[in-house]
Amino acid sequence: MGSNASIMLQQEDLQNICQQTGFTTKQVQRLYSRFKTLDKRDCGFLTREDLLCIPEVNINPLGERLIDVIMNDYGENNKINFKQFIFLLAKFRHGKVKASTTEFNTRECKLRFLFDMYDRNHDMKIDRNELLEVLKMMVGGNIHEEQIATIADHTISELDKDGDKSITFEEFCKTLERIDADDKMSMKFLS
Repeated sequence: MGSNASIMLQQEDLQNICQQTGFTTKQVQRLYSRFKTLDKRDCGFLTREDLLCIPEVNINPLGERLIDVIMNDYGENNKINFKQFIFLLAKFRHGKVKASTTEFNTRECKLRFLFDMYDRNHDMKIDRNELLEVLKMMVGGNIHEEQIATIADHTISELDKDGDKSITFEEFCKTLERIDADDKMSMKFLS
């Protein structure tokens, strides 16, 4: 799956990708070109180092976590090939119009991706340690550990409706029900 042959865009693959993701042929070709640019070794897949070459990822305090999610949840063996890459990006297409919604860019898929940024042990809940880890990444050394712990404890007590001292996916979604996830978690893909 990680060889050059796996990312060569055959017409049939292109049509299937477009049908499944909702991307246009032109968008897939642009994303393929961007993928090839990032794949500096021309090996047919991207690594953690390749993704860190994206300036927006590199400067993001959650960039390393984002790459962990990409590599561990969407790639294989710390690599991501083009098909895995494009199906991941499909999550970030606008999906408000029913005709443009696919199984990849629903509100639930977008929220699941966001939830997974926290839930790295994949136990379907965000515990205090997972929340603390992300909060520390976001604020760096700007806030004392005790303050971060207080924020985490307060957040969990506010969101935890079933009393298990963690945040389930349902509780997470309930908290974000007034947020336009499609708008906040979508990218504009040039046509």
